[in-house]
Amino acid sequence: MEVGIYYAEISRALLIPLLLIFAVIKFVLVVLWYMHLRFDSRTYARFFMIGLAGAVTLFLVVLLTFRAFSG
Repeated sequence: MEVGIYYAEISRALLIPLLLIFAVIKFVLVVLWYMHLRFDSRTYARFFMIGLAGAVTLFLVVLLTFRAFSG
């Protein structure tokens, strides 16, 4: 799907958000299916989300430390 979107005649301003949306959708589907979070207790899903939020926060702090957003 992403390869088809990349080769379609779409502007870069629309291409990047579309690819990011598809990546998030695929990530959620893989987590729900292969980690069996759909069938397990909601506690495990909460632990996963807390860890994911911590990882994203750490990633953003590292990017800010190295001034990745300063241009």
